[in-house]
Amino acid sequence: MCLSTIYVNSGKEQKEVLKDVAKIEAEGLGFWMIDLFGKRTFIEGTIQTINLMDGHFIMIENHNLT
Repeated sequence: MCLSTIYVNSGKEQKEVLKDVAKIEAEGLGFWMIDLFGKRTFIEGTIQTINLMDGHFIMIENHNLT
C-alpha cells in the first residue's frame, strides 16, 4: 500500500499537514485529503509537486484568492 504525506509550501517554509493520505480529491480551489482512517482535510491551493516514489505531495498555499 502506498500512502502519502502532505506538505504545504507557504513560500517561506514547508510544513507537514497530514500523514497516511490514501486518497486526494480535487474540489473548487483546493483538494480533499483523506487519510487511511477516513479523516477528511480540505486544503486550498495548487499542486507544486507530487512524488509517488517517496510518498510526498507538496502544495503551494494560496494567500491571495479573489
